[in-house]
Amino acid sequence: MKSLVTLLSWKNKENSHRLMAVIILFFGIFNFFWGERVPAGGGLGWDGLKYADMVHNFNFLFSRGLLSGYYVQRILPSAMVRGFLLIAGASTSDPNIIRGFELYNLLLLLGGCWIWKRIAEKSDLSLSGRWIGFSGIFLNFECSKQTFYYPVLTDTTALFTALLLLMFYLERRPLALFFTTCIGAFAWPVVSVCGAFLIVFLRTELCSDLSPMICGNLDGKRRAARARNAALGCIALLCLLIIAFLLMTQGDPNVSHACPLPKKWLVAMQASVVPCSLERLITALPSLFCAAIALVSLIGSRAFIRVIFVSIRRAPLRLVSLAILAILIPSLIVKMLANPSLANSSSLEYLLEFMLLPPPGKFFLTFVSLAVFWGPLVLLLMLYWREFCSEARRLGPGFVAIIGISLPLSLMSEPRFLTVAWPFFVLALVLALERSIVDATFKYILGGFTVLYAQFWMKLNLAPWELPDWAALQDFPKEVYFMHYGLWMNWISYSAQFLISLLGAALLYKSIIGFRREKK
Repeated sequence: MKSLVTLLSWKNKENSHRLMAVIILFFGIFNFFWGERVPAGGGLGWDGLKYADMVHNFNFLFSRGLLSGYYVQRILPSAMVRGFLLIAGASTSDPNIIRGFELYNLLLLLGGCWIWKRIAEKSDLSLSGRWIGFSGIFLNFECSKQTFYYPVLTDTTALFTALLLLMFYLERRPLALFFTTCIGAFAWPVVSVCGAFLIVFLRTELCSDLSPMICGNLDGKRRAARARNAALGCIALLCLLIIAFLLMTQGDPNVSHACPLPKKWLVAMQASVVPCSLERLITALPSLFCAAIALVSLIGSRAFIRVIFVSIRRAPLRLVSLAILAILIPSLIVKMLANPSLANSSSLEYLLEFMLLPPPGKFFLTFVSLAVFWGPLVLLLMLYWREFCSEARRLGPGFVAIIGISLPLSLMSEPRFLTVAWPFFVLALVLALERSIVDATFKYILGGFTVLYAQFWMKLNLAPWELPDWAALQDFPKEVYFMHYGLWMNWISYSAQFLISLLGAALLYKSIIGFRREKK
């Protein structure tokens, strides 16, 4: 017994990773036998109905051209689960599909835990840094609750792919990055673009004369110039947003012009139309302004922009070719397999709609939903964004590109859109926190809010759900689940979680005394 305790000790780097795997395994086994299942779709969920249909009728759907491009780009998890069931000799019944996805997701999380160990070793993280990173990636609502509550999704595959991309980027393995990108693009489409950026900038080295300008502290004049450029950039961005808004409202911001949303979304919002009103644009402006400032801070200085152009110009032809192929190959396969006459469930138009026009009055909704979904590390990111950006730039333009791509997607108030970038956010934040000087209470505050936000302890099915599945998502009891998604938060959920996030941010801020200065 004593040897087992030693083997799983959280005070040793090697043993702590074993304990992390045991924690994930415990969550998986507990939820497999005693966990809740989403009532919608008989346990399959909403999108899960389509993914289950892919498992049932995989060959038939392709031979008859019954899949749109949207679902062809998400075929990988269904194909994997179908393969597992066929190998096991099990039927493709709905209960078996749900169980198959649960086991598949658990294996991916365990594999992701091993990958995190490799990432931590490559980054030379301290013991506390390893635990903070583990909690940020795996002990959140997405991994510790939703993965098992609503298993028939592609999210866990996307997270596993993201961890692989990060590991291969740090280890500088271009072929592994290429194959991961091509395969992972069929679970989460943005993987193609992310992988291509990582491949192009894989061999980038920061010149010693530019490193202080890119990563280090700035003097007063440079700081003032950067603030001025940031302000001008934000003003230009807001002007572009107003133009986009006027185009969406057909030139009249006072009309209740119906925004182009799928019918099932309108049913869920309990509305026949969602007007593109000026009130919604005003609600979006604070979040848009913060995102613009965050993007400018991420770049840091014109020196980093020079590094990007120099890196592209000097990139080896082999890496450029792999990056182009990483985008072209999945695109061509999708074009070959998808039926272009079928409408996609989502589009760029819908994304822009929710970026520019969130539900009226719910200011900073995107930050609240991100914190609720991904945990207290989101609060630390907002508090110490400058230090985070410095670490991100140290990791190179490819790393920064992933963060830059994801920031606009985070404005969707749909926190799942950040899945592929989330391990990148966590690693850079942990590296920044490694240089922090914290109060003795920091680990207790962070641990407490991690458990609070993870909500593995919370019962979601408090009462039977009313039919149809898409109706009344903002009403009890469905709101108990949908309060984790910004688009479906009602006012009670939004207000309570906004206050909790403010409290968490204040306590975390107070517990971090400061950061060690750069050595010149």
